Amino acid sequence: MKPLSVKNQASDVVIIGAGIVGLTLAVRLHLEGKTVCLIDAVGPASGASYGNAGFLSRGSIFPPVSRSDLWRLPKYLLDPASPLTIRPAYLPDLVPWGMRLIAATRPKRLEQIIAALASLSRDAISSYAPLLSAAAAEELVDVRGSLIVCRTSVTLDQKTRLIPGWRENGIAAFRIDRAKARELEPALSDDIAGAIYLPDNGRCISPGALGRRFAAYLEANGGRMVIAKANSVSSYKGSWLVQTSGGNFEAPQVVVAAGRWSDELLAPFDVTIPLASERGYHLMLPEAGVELSRPCVMAEPFFAATPMIDGLRLAGTVEFAHANAPMNPKRADNLFDLARRYLPGLSREGATRWMGVRPSFPDALPAIGEVSGKAGLFYSFGHQHVGLTLAASSAKLLAELMLNRRPGIDPAPFDLDRFSRGRQPKDII
Repeated sequence: MKPLSVKNQASDVVIIGAGIVGLTLAVRLHLEGKTVCLIDAVGPASGASYGNAGFLSRGSIFPPVSRSDLWRLPKYLLDPASPLTIRPAYLPDLVPWGMRLIAATRPKRLEQIIAALASLSRDAISSYAPLLSAAAAEELVDVRGSLIVCRTSVTLDQKTRLIPGWRENGIAAFRIDRAKARELEPALSDDIAGAIYLPDNGRCISPGALGRRFAAYLEANGGRMVIAKANSVSSYKGSWLVQTSGGNFEAPQVVVAAGRWSDELLAPFDVTIPLASERGYHLMLPEAGVELSRPCVMAEPFFAATPMIDGLRLAGTVEFAHANAPMNPKRADNLFDLARRYLPGLSREGATRWMGVRPSFPDALPAIGEVSGKAGLFYSFGHQHVGLTLAASSAKLLAELMLNRRPGIDPAPFDLDRFSRGRQPKDII
């Protein structure tokens, strides 16, 4: 047998995946004195990290699907403009995932999930500070708060009931009336009921530029960015070997942060990974005709409008489909029609569409930790809608685990073992 040709043996860590989760971890580990090699098939922040809403939402502590949403599922699926759709070809793959999602909506389990998300969300923005400073990227992130804009009093009352949960978890939130909402954002329609104001939320004005800035910083300071497809991870001479389309890379520690494709790399290690392809869309409006100062979530159709360097980005919707299925341009176009109800005078001059694949677990919690019994093999993926928000706090948590430090928050809720402790979905519904 021909001996393996191994590259880059000087790296302390190889990270598979250069989305925002892998990039923030790479910068965090570099600041801790580690040499890092990043491997990605396309390049830094080229997938879901590029096209996300740019919303740094400390308030995203509630799972995106509630038990009441499950009762409305037939209505959603029959409405082409609804925030949720499932392609028929994907339905057989989604059924077992859906069973686990139903289990996660039980009251006691829901409390645990909210507490776990809050533990990461509380420091979501502050965790970015040292990374932004190191990469000279502070101007790409600001904190001006956000609004959840409600057209009806019924929706406003529903959202108001979430305020105690936010405040109990250290997140400021206030109900404001129509006049106050339009004072903050004059572009909003006068046909709204009011809004929920979360003053400590933030935004990234160019997620793609932020990812490229992190990658450039890493390469300028002794790290390495390799454009290659990672094919496998295996143990090798007491270390770890990553075999890629561009060669083989060895390191004592490897992190799988490959988003939706992470489960394929971890499949040989007998780990249960119920990961779904949850595709999101955006419509970029370079000449929007209206101005916003902060992210606004339009509550009824549930999508965000975020002002960015290149215009106004409308981003959201949930489409469950195979990762490689062609995009449905109507999913992006629907966002414009829905947004005009909240933002009169909106223009789609020069609009561009985009679709990306989000990796989602049924309990809405990311996977962050070390593979059981495989010292040195770590993972961080499955951040669903909040990858940009939770990337830096996830990086901080995982770096602490990799450096054998006592973490500042409990890592147990994010361990993949939560799916393989002998508890099948039927046992916990």
